[in-house]
Amino acid sequence: LRCMKLIRLAASCARSLSSLSRAKPAPLLLPCLLRLHRGCPNLPRCTMSAAAAAAAPAAPAAAAVPSAREQLLRPDPVPQEPNTEVLDRSLFVKHFKLLALSIEPKKCSAYVAALRPALLNIPRCRNIVPHPEQADRKLVLLCPTVRNLADLTVEQRAFVQGQEGWELRDHDLVLDYEYWNTDHVLRALLPPTITEITSSFESIGHIAHMNLRDEHLPYRKLIGQVLLDKNPSVKTVVNKLSTIDTTFRFFKMEVLAGEDNFITQVKENNCVFHLDYSKVYWNSRLMYEHRRMVDLLTPEDVVCDMFAGIGPFAVPAGKRGVFVYANDLNPDSFTALQRNVEVNKVQARVRCYNQDGAAFLRNVMDEILLSRGTAKPLPLFSHVFMNLPASAVTFLGAFRGLFHAKDRRELALPIIHCYGFSKEVDVTADMRAQAELHLQCALEEPVEVYDVRDVAPRKRMLCISFRLPAAAAYAEPPLVPVPPAAPADPADAALTRADSDSRPNSEAKRPCERA
Repeated sequence: LRCMKLIRLAASCARSLSSLSRAKPAPLLLPCLLRLHRGCPNLPRCTMSAAAAAAAPAAPAAAAVPSAREQLLRPDPVPQEPNTEVLDRSLFVKHFKLLALSIEPKKCSAYVAALRPALLNIPRCRNIVPHPEQADRKLVLLCPTVRNLADLTVEQRAFVQGQEGWELRDHDLVLDYEYWNTDHVLRALLPPTITEITSSFESIGHIAHMNLRDEHLPYRKLIGQVLLDKNPSVKTVVNKLSTIDTTFRFFKMEVLAGEDNFITQVKENNCVFHLDYSKVYWNSRLMYEHRRMVDLLTPEDVVCDMFAGIGPFAVPAGKRGVFVYANDLNPDSFTALQRNVEVNKVQARVRCYNQDGAAFLRNVMDEILLSRGTAKPLPLFSHVFMNLPASAVTFLGAFRGLFHAKDRRELALPIIHCYGFSKEVDVTADMRAQAELHLQCALEEPVEVYDVRDVAPRKRMLCISFRLPAAAAYAEPPLVPVPPAAPADPADAALTRADSDSRPNSEAKRPCERA
């Protein structure tokens, strides 16, 4: 029992520590260990002393001095403020004066075995190269610290002197811009006041999408050019701007380098997706989430994808044999969705719609009921995907009264998979509370909350899965459906799916059609 209690306390301490900034973990270390000590009074006092010392303010650490080898394997810093528009690649040429042994080619293996610790050891550089003047000889390059034979060990020197036909000569090793990697170039290019180098990006076909910090923006053209040079598959480098489209939530982009071409294609989960990245939303980081959800399905399932985008859920599900009702409000996403359905040959199993999410839900239910008794009745959906994290929970109100009519009460209620954001410590309770608030009733067990990924410090993207509660499904439907509210948090709005939003006009028409 004591061990189990300690495990729970340690897990709680670990979660508390992980929620802190990496730069300041010490102030909470002592309280966490004190809690652990209360759970186990026999915890050594030396541990508590060490914790107290760790919690005390530490003296500022001295700046790390790069070693001689690290200085050798990096380009020299740019001596002056670089041109922020044009990259001068000649600034990254570095010369090394090396000592070399000119030998016969047949003796290379023997020299390498005997002199290995003294040979040139630089990544992607050979230590045996052709002789520049004599085609029948080779050069064995020694490391920069070897200036003459006296710098070799006794054994190495004895080996060389015991050989015949060798001679010493100087060799000029040149490492130019092509040799250095992205981090090397950016570290030499950017001023030392910028301590964090940004070289990571999201790949969408031939497009590299970056999220640069404010301190990087004056040098954004240079950063884009370096990324373009160092990644052969990249043809366009873009940076996300702060402004977003208020209707369809796709980001405006600035081309940093390369072609001004946003039309691309990506491959994911054995499917090909064509898209115009400037007009629709795509996030390659959600690939495993797309796969996870599709793997939950069987060919007997039917999916209602309320915010389908260009089809990252709908198309792979269709390939799996699942029937899908796929909808998106963005006309460009709808066009791309139709093309992707055709390219991946799932037209028979994926029906595409271009409507508001709430109106689409009601219209699909009407279509299903009207098709009863016909030669090809439409199947009732068993799963509902709601991948619009910033505002999907606000669309849950559209399910109230959806099964209220007598001819719908015998239908099976679907399982809803709703995405959202949470900044709370208990994300499970928070997601459940958000869903119950908009459904206006308690959820029925089982309820699963899956942690998808972190989108910002202390902010998680989550997926809550539950069966539609009977209290909401059979409730009296509202006479005038209210459009879902826009997300209150601007940060949430920026992170929402780019290809769906509410459409008040379609909401206003629906009561008249029903009447």
